[in-house]
Amino acid sequence: MLQTKRFLHFALIVLLLLGLGGCATTKHLKEGEVLLRKSKVKLQTDKTLAEKGALNDQLASLRLQKPNTYLFGLFPYKIWLYNMRYEKYQKDSANFQIRAKVVEPPVVLDTLLVRRSHDHMKDFLRNQGYFYAGVQDTIVYKGRKAYVTYTVNTGVSYLIDSVYYEIGDDQVARLKKEIAGNTLLAKNKTYTHILVGEERSRLTEAIRNKGYYKFGGDNISFELDTMDKSFFRDLENPFESAINFITLQNQGKKPSLDIKVSIQPSDEPLAFQQFSFRNVYVYTDYVDTSDLRNDRLIEEEVKGIVFKSHKKYVNAGILEDKIFIRPNQLFSQQNYNQTIRHLNDLGIFQYVRIFITQNRSDTTDPTLNCYILLNQSDKYEFNTNFEVSGGDLYVVGSAVNASVTDKNFLKGANQLTTTVSYGVELDRNKNTSLPFFRSLFLSTQNLGLNFRLTFPKFLFPINERRFNQHALPRTVFNVGGNYFSRREYFDLRSVNGSFGYVWNETATKSWSVKPVFVNTLSLNNVSANFAARMEEIPAIRNAYQETLIEGEQVEFVINTEGRKRFQHAVLKLGFEEAGGLLSGVKAVGRGLGAPLSFSHANYVRFDFDVRQYLMSLNSSLAFRFYGGVGIPYGSATTLPYLRQYFVGGAYSIRGWRPRVLGPGSYYDAARMQSEDFLFLDQSGDIKLELNSEYRFNMVQMFSGAIGINGAAFVDAGNIWLTRKDAQLPGAEFRFSKLYQDIAVSGGAGLRVDFGGFLVVRFDWAIPLKKPYVFQDKGWVLSDIAFGDQGWRRQNLNFNLAIGYPF
Repeated sequence: MLQTKRFLHFALIVLLLLGLGGCATTKHLKEGEVLLRKSKVKLQTDKTLAEKGALNDQLASLRLQKPNTYLFGLFPYKIWLYNMRYEKYQKDSANFQIRAKVVEPPVVLDTLLVRRSHDHMKDFLRNQGYFYAGVQDTIVYKGRKAYVTYTVNTGVSYLIDSVYYEIGDDQVARLKKEIAGNTLLAKNKTYTHILVGEERSRLTEAIRNKGYYKFGGDNISFELDTMDKSFFRDLENPFESAINFITLQNQGKKPSLDIKVSIQPSDEPLAFQQFSFRNVYVYTDYVDTSDLRNDRLIEEEVKGIVFKSHKKYVNAGILEDKIFIRPNQLFSQQNYNQTIRHLNDLGIFQYVRIFITQNRSDTTDPTLNCYILLNQSDKYEFNTNFEVSGGDLYVVGSAVNASVTDKNFLKGANQLTTTVSYGVELDRNKNTSLPFFRSLFLSTQNLGLNFRLTFPKFLFPINERRFNQHALPRTVFNVGGNYFSRREYFDLRSVNGSFGYVWNETATKSWSVKPVFVNTLSLNNVSANFAARMEEIPAIRNAYQETLIEGEQVEFVINTEGRKRFQHAVLKLGFEEAGGLLSGVKAVGRGLGAPLSFSHANYVRFDFDVRQYLMSLNSSLAFRFYGGVGIPYGSATTLPYLRQYFVGGAYSIRGWRPRVLGPGSYYDAARMQSEDFLFLDQSGDIKLELNSEYRFNMVQMFSGAIGINGAAFVDAGNIWLTRKDAQLPGAEFRFSKLYQDIAVSGGAGLRVDFGGFLVVRFDWAIPLKKPYVFQDKGWVLSDIAFGDQGWRRQNLNFNLAIGYPF
């Protein structure tokens, strides 16, 4: 009875708010004005469901007038707030609250804007290749409110059939096969005006790459023939043609068109004249235009390129490797673009500008001069950041990172970065009556010092010229040390070093290869409690034992971000091996009668990370499937601690605290309830994890400078050992119990987005399936009890983090 009364009271309050909100929206409208209550797009198209959603969002964005903001689509709280101070806002229309969109004036229907929106949609559809699309706008009036519907029928889009060329210059005509070989106008591809625009740009660059400096997009035109012969076989019999058209459409066949690409002279008389460079000048510390007339600058010539400078800022040989414009070579748009890109990528210039001038205006001397102007930036770059996080194995954690980068180390455009980091985690003694802050104690400390030296080229035996111009090669050296102290358990010291190569295979593919990396791990000040734990469980003893890790790593990445507007994907594959070389060294030592006795790790490890992002104007879906497997070999039985896998926490399975879940179905209930809870540090040799997240916009403030967005998510996965450990029952990986071992959690969160610069994330999650619960295969949905404080304390997990989880 009490619950029923509460529900009725709640329903009455909601109805009252809706009634007040409904009255408030039209309260101050003038005679003849009506409120735009809703505006929607009703789309009919042959597109797939995903494509239809993206097209609907694009059409919706073309509306020039959109309704006010309604809470849950019902309560117009921003108009209500506006009308509460109506007189003030009328006098001060530029008020901060209006500009920040905290409040909104009522949106009054403007039929002219409705018509212009209609026209914009028609133009957009025409550009998308829907030549005969229909757009109808309908306005329905209900009292002083208007409901606008844009009914869009795209009709059938055309497919490209044949593409042929008409070229008005014999020399360019000889390039036809080469420039047409990579055409974007592929047979059976859906035609759009945007695609034709991209093809015009591609053809223009392809021809300019052959020396045609003054050739432009105006020299290219396209003619379309939409008379599809398969639809209209007998042009003299219109009745039969109409029957054919209807029949093929009913069979789901789209009409096709032919495209004639015409490359002809224009107003530019030298469009079909090839140009080459006579001189190339590089000003390495350019200040202003007076430098171009300064004959006191230091000059140095490297491979025909003249370098000029006030003083020695950077070695000319380094710059020469990044310049693809050469004397006595034909002009190439690709070389021009790549020169700008590679010089900018060095990171030592504030800006890079290239000016090209023709030596003479007549055709008797078709040569060019090139001036490359480089304005130097500050030599040092300083970065600091301070992080605060709410943890699950700790009450609060913080970390400070400070780095300084010498961007032109040894005047070779080399970058030397020194980073110092310090972090702490505080926990609370729960068995005390002390005030909250006095009950906190230091649980862990982490101190790191790292150096990174990056060379803007390949060092040692690799020939850069064997790679394409997209490569942007790097050679990277890393060395550093880290000290980690877990109060009353142990101190962990590690030293690391590596060198490797980084380069781009294409605009979307990149590689990272480390021929050598080294890590050393040493454990000190081990407590009796932790020593007993190590003795009890071999997997923990083997993971933490002092060891030397030496090996090699390879990582391959495909990232399609920026290729398509509403979706992109990321694929990362990694391979790592350790111990092979050291095992060989030991074998040689034994063969020479001088055996070596140091301990080292032996393992191979494979990692993968697959991500897919599907976006619309106000929401997105993100998926991630990632994990890996590490296989110890030789005398090793597990991976070393630094190379093991963990799950849980703000960037993993959010329904569990960091490093508490797994491995497998293993669960130590007694330890979870003991004072030794802080030591829970579960790790494994295998990891599988699947995450999905729906992200949506909620409130935009200060003209979009700050956004409060929401998310709903589900995470699943676990870690496992590769070998059975009697002290960790259920921890080993077996296909037969994979379903039981998978943990599942779900939840919701808020993200505060500070202009895309910083995202502060708040996530709340609960376990949905526990691998260590064997009833109902681990599903615990029936146990959910949000009203129970004890259940919330045991199951509701809060995560505070910076940035998105993936």
